[in-house]
Amino acid sequence: MLLYAKTDEVVYPNHEYKMSGNSIAVRTLDLDKDFPEIRKQLDGIVEKYF
Repeated sequence: MLLYAKTDEVVYPNHEYKMSGNSIAVRTLDLDKDFPEIRKQLDGIVEKYF
């Protein structure tokens, strides 16, 4: 998994790919939020992938 910080760009990465039978996820975190919201974002990623 690759985690990126959200920027001012209109398009930001949030995709899943299959490469040679392996799943690769790319997610963007909005770090301009208060910590409880960042934690929600991270908890959502953990629930989905782990």
